[in-house]
Amino acid sequence: MSRTNTTASTILFVDDEVNILNTLKRELRDWSRKQSLELLIASSAREGLKILEEKADEIAVVVSDLKMPEMKGSDFLLIVKDKWPSIVTILLTGFSETPEVMKAIKAGIFSYILKPWESDYLQSELEKAVDMQRTHAQNSEYARIMEDQLKWAGEMQRAILKPNALRSDGVEFRTSYRPVPGLYCGGDYYDVINIGMDRYLMLIGDVAGHGVKAAFVTGILKAVIFPEYVRNTLGKGFSPADFLNWLNERMNFELRQTSNLIISFFAGVLDRAAMTYTYANAGQDHPFIVSGGVPRELPVSGSALGFAHAIMHTEKTEFLVPGDVILIFTDGLVEPGAKQGCKAVVPMKEVLEQTAYGPDYHKRIMETALAKAGTDHFEDDVTVVTATLV
Repeated sequence: MSRTNTTASTILFVDDEVNILNTLKRELRDWSRKQSLELLIASSAREGLKILEEKADEIAVVVSDLKMPEMKGSDFLLIVKDKWPSIVTILLTGFSETPEVMKAIKAGIFSYILKPWESDYLQSELEKAVDMQRTHAQNSEYARIMEDQLKWAGEMQRAILKPNALRSDGVEFRTSYRPVPGLYCGGDYYDVINIGMDRYLMLIGDVAGHGVKAAFVTGILKAVIFPEYVRNTLGKGFSPADFLNWLNERMNFELRQTSNLIISFFAGVLDRAAMTYTYANAGQDHPFIVSGGVPRELPVSGSALGFAHAIMHTEKTEFLVPGDVILIFTDGLVEPGAKQGCKAVVPMKEVLEQTAYGPDYHKRIMETALAKAGTDHFEDDVTVVTATLV
């Protein structure tokens, strides 16, 4: 996003009648000085465009006549709207050709003033137009600053959440993360941690909500999960169910003063030596194991984190064979068009059946999910993590 000039202080008048331009400058001279505004004039639309090309950043308002040779004022204002949308435009004319006036209205004119004008009314409309341009420019600057902050937050979140254990002999890990478009950061949490003895902890979570608030909670999760729990289990047995029970208590304490904040979470341990996958689920969409191209759903469910204290989660173990793909994901993947009235939930099993494992696997899964929903974009954060036994 380009920076917006919030200090534009020039009004450009465009009219093919020189006496009109001179009258305007004379009548508005004292007023413009009091307002700290500069007045510029152009005797044709083409001259006005030339001035705009050179000084657009300085111009707050353009006032144009309607009926001019070479180019009508309505066409001129359409060009101004297209090339310099932050400039406020006014039509000042003695003609009332309905089609041309309608065209000027489509160009987003702020005001339509008939000649001969009343000086007080003209000054009042110009003051309001300048105020409107400055407010718009200031809001655009605030929006730019907010977007920069969100981009920074998104970059920080990706850096914080980036798993360290993505390289291993015998297992290929892949992660993909897409926050809600325009927010850059979100509430999805994911990690892959080597916990020793050829075992890998795969985690995925979804904090209710979007943007910075949800991203902040993912930062809390990252700050407590490894230092306070996982580190103490390295080289020892690891129970996904016990971990989720602990994380529920920990988050209830950490977020005790925050109401209605729910976190769904999944934890699975891939044991490469034993060829097993032991997992527990706290409200996440069911993951899948794709074996020989055939997906099978991992059915264990449990209460999400934050509902209540002392929740006991259960776990289950699945056996694996070489070539199996373990896939965990957040619900944004299977609910891409819910807000648009499209298919509410995409059947993940069908998506996986139609997407062969290979290059760009995550990208093709997302494309298939969007196609099935009948939409072209996701409306929620989307995270996909896979582990392939090679």
